[in-house]
Amino acid sequence: MTAEAAPTRDTQPEPKIFGYTDRFAARPGESLSFHVSCEGPSTYQASLVRLRHGFTGEAGPGFLETPVPSDIDGKKQGKKYACQPGSYVEIPDPSSLLSSPEGLVIDAKVYPTLPLSSRSGNFGAYHVTQNSFGGASDRQVILGNWSEDSSTGYALVLDAGRPTFIWSEHGTVKSFSLNSPLEGHHWYSLHVEVNTAASHVRLIQTPLSNIMNRYTDQALPLEPEEKLAAAQPSTPAATTAPFRIGAGARLDGERWLAANGFNGKIGGVSIQRSTPVTTKSVADWHFGRSQRDDGLLLWDVLDESPNRLHGRCHNAPTRAVAGHAFTGLVDDFRLVPDEYDAIHFHDDDITDAGWPEAFALDVPSDLPSGVYAAKLTADGAEQYLPFFVRAGQKKNDVAVLFSTATYLAYANDRIAFEADGAEIIVSRTPILDREDLTLQDHPEFGRSCYEIHNDGSGVVFGSVRKPILTLQPKHRAWFQAEGVWGLPADLCIVHWLEVENCDFDAITDEDLDREGYDLLRDYRVVITGSHPEYVTRKELTALEEFTSNGGRLMYLGGNGFYATVSFDPEQPHLMELRRSDGGTRPHQSPYGDKRHATSGELAGIWRNKGLPPQKLAGVGFAAQGFDRCTYYERLEDSHSPAAGFIFHGIGEDERIGEFGIMGGGAAGAEVDCYQPGLGSPPGTLVLATSGPLSDAYLLAAEEVYESIPGIGATEQPGVRSDIVYCALDGGGGFFSVGSIAYTASLSHNNYDNNIAQITGNVLRRFRRTEPLQEILSEKGSFQPVGS
Repeated sequence: MTAEAAPTRDTQPEPKIFGYTDRFAARPGESLSFHVSCEGPSTYQASLVRLRHGFTGEAGPGFLETPVPSDIDGKKQGKKYACQPGSYVEIPDPSSLLSSPEGLVIDAKVYPTLPLSSRSGNFGAYHVTQNSFGGASDRQVILGNWSEDSSTGYALVLDAGRPTFIWSEHGTVKSFSLNSPLEGHHWYSLHVEVNTAASHVRLIQTPLSNIMNRYTDQALPLEPEEKLAAAQPSTPAATTAPFRIGAGARLDGERWLAANGFNGKIGGVSIQRSTPVTTKSVADWHFGRSQRDDGLLLWDVLDESPNRLHGRCHNAPTRAVAGHAFTGLVDDFRLVPDEYDAIHFHDDDITDAGWPEAFALDVPSDLPSGVYAAKLTADGAEQYLPFFVRAGQKKNDVAVLFSTATYLAYANDRIAFEADGAEIIVSRTPILDREDLTLQDHPEFGRSCYEIHNDGSGVVFGSVRKPILTLQPKHRAWFQAEGVWGLPADLCIVHWLEVENCDFDAITDEDLDREGYDLLRDYRVVITGSHPEYVTRKELTALEEFTSNGGRLMYLGGNGFYATVSFDPEQPHLMELRRSDGGTRPHQSPYGDKRHATSGELAGIWRNKGLPPQKLAGVGFAAQGFDRCTYYERLEDSHSPAAGFIFHGIGEDERIGEFGIMGGGAAGAEVDCYQPGLGSPPGTLVLATSGPLSDAYLLAAEEVYESIPGIGATEQPGVRSDIVYCALDGGGGFFSVGSIAYTASLSHNNYDNNIAQITGNVLRRFRRTEPLQEILSEKGSFQPVGS
C-alpha cells in the first residue's frame, strides 16, 4: 500500500502594498507625490478614484468610489523598501573634522530612559524587527560615525546600559566599557579622551544632580566611575558613515538608515581635538538654541563653535524638553534656552519612511474639490492612498473641514493589542480589522499619539509621510462593534452632500492653520467632520472670526475642538500633540516638556486655556462610551419659532436618530453637552438631548475633581449629548450635534429619516443669504449641569 503525500500548507506571506503621499492636500495645478513599497508583487496597478462613502456593511450605501481617468493610471514596477525607525541628528562634515577619533575629547550629558534595552512585553514584536535592522539589541548609540555594516569609525554607546567607547583599529574592533550600567531617568555627564600621545583612552561617567534628578542622603547615591584603557590609537579604517547623535548608521542600498537608536535625552554635547601642543574646539552643539526669530526648535541643530557644524534632525526626535540644567522655574523653552539643551531620542520614532517617489499626480485644473485616492492593486493586494483636492479659482459656498489632525493623532493605533484596559474602554472584546493584524506585522510604521514609546514616554508626533493603515477608507476601528471612525466616518458626510446635490470644497486642518480666516471668508457654510478633536489656536481663531462675520458652522461631530495640536511651520506634514495635566488623556508629558516645539503652544485641552469648545459651538465634551448609542428627544426649545426650519417635517414627539451604523443610534461614542458656565452663548437653543446611555459612558475626566462614584450615565445628568442651534449677531451662527455617531445615522433607510431631514433643513437654510435671526428670548425649563 502506497502512502499518499501529506498536503502541504502554503506558507507564502500574503501579498501587501503600502504607501503614502507627501502631504494630505493639493490644489489643481499642483503636484502630489506617492511613495510605494510592495511585499510580494513585482508590479501593481495604479488608478485614481474619487471616494464617496466608506462603510462596507449592508446597513448603508456600501463602499462607493468612482474611477477618474488620470496620468497615474497603469502598471507600475513594485519594489520593497525598508521603513527604519529611530530618530537622530546628522552632522554634515565636509572638512572631515569628525572623521577620526584621534585626539578627541568628547563631553555629553545623557539621560537614558531605557538603559538596559528591556525589549519584552508589549513591545517585543517591534524589537524582533529592529534587531534584524540594527545589530545588537543591547547597544544604543549616543554619538559617533560608527558603521554597523563595515565596523568602521567610532562611537560612544551604551552596551547593556554601560557607557562604552568603540573604534576600529587596523581592521579590528576595539572597545572598552565602564563596569556599572547607568540608572534610568538620571542625568549623567560622560567624558571620553582619546589620548594619542599617551596611547590610552579614558572614559568617565559622573552622575549629575538637578531638580529632575536629585538624590539625597536617604537614598543610595549614584557613584561616579572612571576607567583608563591602554590603546594604540592610529588612523582608523576609513568610514563613509555619517556622524550622528542619537543613533548609528546602517547602509541600505544608497540610504544610511538608523541603527541601534538611543532611548532618552542627550544634551551638552561638545567635542575638542587635543594634541601635545594645543586643544581646539571641533563642535559645541546647543540643542536649546534656535536661529529662528520665533525661537522654535524645529529641525536645525546649532553648533556654536567656529566650525559651524550645524546638524539636522531626522524622524523628529522630541525637542523643547528639560535638560540637565533645568531649574523648574520657567516652562517656556524660548525664555531659558540653556535649561532646554536636550533632545529626547527614541529608537521607534518614525515620521518619514524615506521611500523614493513611485509616481506623481499633477492635479488637473478641472478636477473638482473632494476626497480622492490613488488605488493600488496587485495579486489580491489592495491599498488606498487618500488625499484631498482643494478648490481651484472657483469656489463653492460650502466647505467641509476634514479632521486631518485627528486622523494623524489616531494613525496606526494598536490600542486593541497594547492597552491594558482595551476591553474596559469598549465594554466588550475589541473587534479587530484586517489592518489591525497587519499593523502587528509592521510595527516599524510607528505608533499613534494614543500610545507610548518603547521607553514609556508618550508619542507626540503624527506624520503623513509613512504608511497609515487606519486611514484606509474601508477601515473599521477596533472599538466599534460595527460602524466607522475617522476618514470612513467623514465619508458619510461626503455621500450625504452628494445626495443633497450640494457641491463642496475640501479643506484640511493644515490648510486652515496655515491660511486662517482668509481661507474661510468666501464660504457661507463650513461643515466639520465627525470628530474634530484636535485643532490649533489659529484654527479656533479662524472659525470664531468666520461665525462672527456671518458664516454658518455645522458641527456634525462630538468631542470637537478639544485639545491642542501644532503643525510644523517648515514641514506641515508633521503634527505635534503633547499632553498636559488635564482632561481625558492616554499619557502625559513631564513638567518642563509641555510646550510644543513647533509652535511654543502650551499643551493641553482648550478648555483649560480659556477657549472651551462651548464658546465656539455651544457644546463641549461630556463623556465617551462604546457599548451602544441612543436616540435624541426633543426639548421645549425645539418648538421655538426660531427653530421651526430645523424641524420641518419632524413630528412633535418623534424620537430622533433611533438608528444608525454606529452602535444603533445617532447619539453616542463620544458626546458633548450644552454648558453656559463654560461659554455656551446666550440665546443658544437646546433643541434635543440624548435618550438613555449606559454606565459605560462616564463623566469626562475634566469634570471630576475627586475619586467618587456616580459618574456613569445612569447617575450623572451631565453625561449626555445635546443638539443646539444659535444665531449670532452679524447673521452667522452654528448648529451642533455633539455626537460622533451622528453622521453614521444619515444614510439610514436610503437617507429617508429624521436625522437626514433635520441636517438637510439646516444646510439649506444656512446656505441662504438672509441673516439668521438672533434669539434673545428667555430660556425654557431645561436646566443643564454646569449652568
